[in-house]
Amino acid sequence: MIDKGRLNDAIDPLLRAAAISGPAAQRHATATALLRLGVGLTQRYGFTDALRIHARAAAVFAELGEVEKELQCRIFTGVCEWQLKAYESAIQIFDSVAGRALSAGKSAFRARALLSISCILVDHLRQYQRAVPYAAEAARLSRSTGDHEQAAHALRHLDEARREGTA
Repeated sequence: MIDKGRLNDAIDPLLRAAAISGPAAQRHATATALLRLGVGLTQRYGFTDALRIHARAAAVFAELGEVEKELQCRIFTGVCEWQLKAYESAIQIFDSVAGRALSAGKSAFRARALLSISCILVDHLRQYQRAVPYAAEAARLSRSTGDHEQAAHALRHLDEARREGTA
């Protein structure tokens, strides 16, 4: 198991560096390091630390105008909330990602965020009627971006939501 004190000793300087205004290249490198660290933490150790790391990296990438990396970090933030069972918070994050992706013309990110919402609503909250529009739009967007596996996943959620929502 990882020593939380040592982990925080490693994380805190990166978070402080990301908060300091400076040359864009330096801030980009720091945000990229945060993204990589957050992914590693998400996969191995815990979601609470990864949550704050992804949120900070997303903010830096947003300030730098790097939309795709910002959206990627925000999706990871939503995943961390989801894994911590903060379902409504995760839904709000994914909904925000979907809106940002729409305004930025990033359909694949929008589809992923909408699918994540439908997963939470169907698999965890059993709020089938609420899931229908998210699953339907995720399926449509996924097909349009050529992600047939994701489209099939969204269609399974849509079928289940429609079936269970009328039962």
